[in-house]
Amino acid sequence: MEENGLRDLLSKRLYIELQLFKDSMLQREKEDIFQSSYEIEIYVNLYEIFMMHIGNLDIGIMHRLLNLKFGIMEHLYQEWLSQDDSFFDELKAFACDGLGALSELGNLDCREEAEDGKRPDKAA
Repeated sequence: MEENGLRDLLSKRLYIELQLFKDSMLQREKEDIFQSSYEIEIYVNLYEIFMMHIGNLDIGIMHRLLNLKFGIMEHLYQEWLSQDDSFFDELKAFACDGLGALSELGNLDCREEAEDGKRPDKAA
């Protein structure tokens, strides 16, 4: 089969995998879907990445991918889960720094205190 035909088949396979995943998610209860939001995001992102880069794959890679007996995205999702991810650590550092910065913004209105250390009442 020619290169464009293989590319088209691989593209269709990945699309079908994504649709099957979406259908399986939609069969779940709302709470289960919400709890699977990270998995959903990864699947959608994987699909978009594959579609952007499918043109760079050579014939041999496409043949091997099309002959896999398991889901490409499911396999890569499971592999991704086993990777060390610095996202949480980066978010934690950002959030902690952000809390400090936000607390300083809140103090701008608190500078005018009475002699007894209480803030003036600003209720309307």
